[in-house]
Amino acid sequence: KFDEDCTVSNLKYSNQLITRYISSLVTKPFVLLSGLSGSGKTKLAQSFAQWICEDEKQYCIVPVGADWTNREPLLGYVNALDNKEYVLPENGALKLLIEANKVENRKRPYFLILDEMNLSHVERYFADFLSVMESKDKFKLHSDVEQEKSGVPFELSWPKNLFVVGTVNIDETTYMFSPKVLDRANVIEFRLTEKEISNFLNSPNQVD
Repeated sequence: KFDEDCTVSNLKYSNQLITRYISSLVTKPFVLLSGLSGSGKTKLAQSFAQWICEDEKQYCIVPVGADWTNREPLLGYVNALDNKEYVLPENGALKLLIEANKVENRKRPYFLILDEMNLSHVERYFADFLSVMESKDKFKLHSDVEQEKSGVPFELSWPKNLFVVGTVNIDETTYMFSPKVLDRANVIEFRLTEKEISNFLNSPNQVD
């Protein structure tokens, strides 16, 4: 059905690619889409999230910054001047994680899409996610066990309805992934075939 709707929307993804993507999401909650810039990686992740989700609150597209050196851009931090306040990241990543953990939302899928994930060292800002993925432990957000800070609980789990999709470009501005990151992910590489390149070069568009 998603394949049919992509065709109607003039999105050209092969049935094989769509099958691989959905199968990857089902088997692991962390999927990496690798390929040339402009090959449709982010669009695939966004289109599928929009197609399967009931509303926009169930997915979040976060552009990764080259200056990300710790977990704060994704999980926020406790205000050093006011210990009772927790500063949530403006990109909505932590809010999405909180929503996915609510009991009434456990049967609804949630997607965190990290665009150009390797613009910074993944192991630095994504370390908590990698650890929770492996240990099945919980995200420790602050030290106040008894109550929430700014609506943020002491800890959160990685629920089964939360999926993280990262898009990856390999060039001189990005960093390579370590084996421990690749071991925890399903990786799909977007490749152009010789036939696709030939068809593009042999049918140039009119330039006005």
